[in-house]
Amino acid sequence: MKTDFDILVVGGGLVGLTAALACAQAGFRIGVVDIEKPSAQLAAHHDGRASAISVASFRMMRALGVADALIEKKVRGDDTHAGPIRKILVSDGQAGATPSPLTLFFDSAQIADANDGEPLGYMVENRRMRHALHAEAKKCENITWIAPARIKDIIADDAKTTIVFDDDKTLSASLLVAADGRNSFVRRKAGIGVMSWPCHQKAIVTTVEHELPHGDIAHELFLPAGPFAILPLTGNRASIVWTETPRAADAAMALDDESFAAELSRRFGDFLGWVKPIAPRWCYPLSFQHAKTYVGERLVLVGDAAHAIHPIAGQGFNMGMRDGAALAEILVQARAEGRDLGDGFVLAQFEAWRKFDNTALTLACDMFNRLFSNNIAPVKHARRIGLSVVDKLPPVRQFFMKEASGQIGDLPPLLRGEAYKRRGGSGSERPGNIKRRGGSGSERPGNIKRRGGSGSDRPGGVVL
Repeated sequence: MKTDFDILVVGGGLVGLTAALACAQAGFRIGVVDIEKPSAQLAAHHDGRASAISVASFRMMRALGVADALIEKKVRGDDTHAGPIRKILVSDGQAGATPSPLTLFFDSAQIADANDGEPLGYMVENRRMRHALHAEAKKCENITWIAPARIKDIIADDAKTTIVFDDDKTLSASLLVAADGRNSFVRRKAGIGVMSWPCHQKAIVTTVEHELPHGDIAHELFLPAGPFAILPLTGNRASIVWTETPRAADAAMALDDESFAAELSRRFGDFLGWVKPIAPRWCYPLSFQHAKTYVGERLVLVGDAAHAIHPIAGQGFNMGMRDGAALAEILVQARAEGRDLGDGFVLAQFEAWRKFDNTALTLACDMFNRLFSNNIAPVKHARRIGLSVVDKLPPVRQFFMKEASGQIGDLPPLLRGEAYKRRGGSGSERPGNIKRRGGSGSERPGNIKRRGGSGSDRPGGVVL
């Protein structure tokens, strides 16, 4: 049956747009639906965070044509936007005190062969990635933006899934991809439950400038209330992820600029000379969340819609990248076999590929956060000894570095840097009009309805 799109991606954030690009460059007709205008997402104040991008994820960005905008120097001499992470120092301590001498040190030179000489990863400000992704998406004839648009209903049948907007206009596709975040409307509409538990922590995020070069070294200092991460950006700048109890985080956010800078410096130390905040501060509550299933009828969940973790290992965005790469590969294989993209067997392969990996990483991050975010003396001594022991075992240390680089496990081609051919013809045609068909059916759990057909009128909003 003819549909408006092969795939509708709900959520045009970093993970959603990356998945859309991957599928579009494989030749699928993609619609990206978002509640915000693209221009709103590109505003400097939209997202103050920076993300750690593993080597595998950065290879995927290269394959998608996005990395060039992050690593090439600009014509007017600006610095690049991707700051390499070549070394990581993990330590344990107290605010205002010298950290324990028992540390764990990772150096990308120790796995240079596996990494092809690349660093352990890169730090990129989210707003820079948004600009690069949007620029590449504009080049894809088979990506259509539908924004701003608000979904009212979702209807699935044996041939397609249809989303109904607030203005009662509709769009249809063979498959719906939910990339609309941890509070996913699509997931709730599908009746997919989640397992969740709070961290009883908040993360304060800001950017600082410091006097001395950071040497491309990331620092993870474990304090009793939670980790304090200093993540190297380009130039003499670093992204700060400061985890605190909710009460302490709220108090820190309420401080004036001078007092906040003093409190931050107390944790930062003086090893990089003077330090000063140069960006607004943001505060985010932390929790773990995992969907009970990643698939529904003609539906898959990716990114935070499927799993949300603590930033302790900087792997949240990379998990979403792996979701998108795996989904694109499975859909390419399904097309080659003549299968319906929304076929249950096809979607089950995606869940089998991604769910175990994501579940294991979620539980590991939760365990590490609990282990290091306390001041219990026996636990504190044991974890410090543990860091030192791992530091003295090169094979174990190298395994952790390869895991952090995203090079362990069954990797889809995009994560190995293998690009899909950009296809023309039917893969890039604009959707045509679909006549409304009759029919009815029983309601699916979670109010995603099942019925026969819908119209193809586009919703109001910006279509780029």
